[in-house]
Amino acid sequence: MAQKIAPDSTASVPGISEKANILVVDDRPENLLAMEALLSMLGQNIVTARSGEEALRHVLAMDFAVILLDVRMPDMDGFETAALIRERPRSKDTPIIFITAALKNEDNIFKGYAAGAVDYIIKPVVPDILRSKVLIFVDLALKNAELRRLNERLEFQTAALAAANKELEAFSYSVSHDLRAPLRGIDGFSSMLARLYADKLDERGKELLERLQASSDKMARLIDDLLKLSRMSRKEIKSESVDLSALASSILQRLSLGEPDRGVKLVVADGLAAEGDRGLLGILLENLLSNAWKFTSKRPKARIEFGTTRRSGKKVFFVRDDGAGFDMAVVGKLFIPFQRLHAASEFPGTGIGLATAQRIVARHGGRIWAEAEVGKGATIFFTLQGPANG
Repeated sequence: MAQKIAPDSTASVPGISEKANILVVDDRPENLLAMEALLSMLGQNIVTARSGEEALRHVLAMDFAVILLDVRMPDMDGFETAALIRERPRSKDTPIIFITAALKNEDNIFKGYAAGAVDYIIKPVVPDILRSKVLIFVDLALKNAELRRLNERLEFQTAALAAANKELEAFSYSVSHDLRAPLRGIDGFSSMLARLYADKLDERGKELLERLQASSDKMARLIDDLLKLSRMSRKEIKSESVDLSALASSILQRLSLGEPDRGVKLVVADGLAAEGDRGLLGILLENLLSNAWKFTSKRPKARIEFGTTRRSGKKVFFVRDDGAGFDMAVVGKLFIPFQRLHAASEFPGTGIGLATAQRIVARHGGRIWAEAEVGKGATIFFTLQGPANG
């Protein structure tokens, strides 16, 4: 015989028991036993009631996937019971299937549907038909319960993310203010020392002072880059059509003006556009093209290219250079903050640029990766998600 449960049992809630509740209402015990036997193979929790009043008590105590309700009962018939079930907010949407010996006239049919019935089953009941109809509502209830759990989990994760972002903002404020203050002091006092006591310092002393100032400047840049990286994860995305070719050309022109004696061939494909945040995509290209510019600095004649290709039928953007390159054995470190593949004395930097690029690409639903060879250059590939980016 199918399991019976108490109205206050925790098994009454789909998602706690992983089962749905089915309410069977009939004034005759033999009918209830027969219905339990027919429904037992569904593996759900079956609750029985021998009157409309008892059914209403169950409905007040727990949720049901479906209610099988006999039409003819003394004191309160099925139509009255269904109407009262529909009046209660907790059960107003619960599916009700009427069980009846016959549908004598259209008035009874309309009366049943008006009371909230979703279907009728005629006695004698055909077991397969009964189980099939009940199973539809059981599956729906269990799926709705799973959806509620997922929504609750999402709400929890959203709240946790909001709290984490608030803590991150507080940390960023602390970094920006609490760490900058002593750095400004170090920079100011070292500058004063260099200005007022330069003639009293020997060469070794001047060298140490220069190192102090250089370390202070590097720490300030690290703080700036760390804050920029933090903002990449929190900045609101404002999507629009962005002319990437124009952005790339502008960045490369500015780099060329800064070092006009460099012999670099700059190639930017025409008509490259994408859907995304203009500001973030500008930072992305700035980091990638500046890296290419930096790592080609030791070549008398270099080439930097921004273009597209296709991989597995998808548009892929790339920034390619023929500079220093790197060993693909350490490519896993490439997008990790503060991880550098070259010595700072060889190529300056803080190790934040590519980590920032990775965050921006991720926020646009894409991916970024690299291919390189030592002494022969590197290519950074990235995709961006969106209707105009494929």
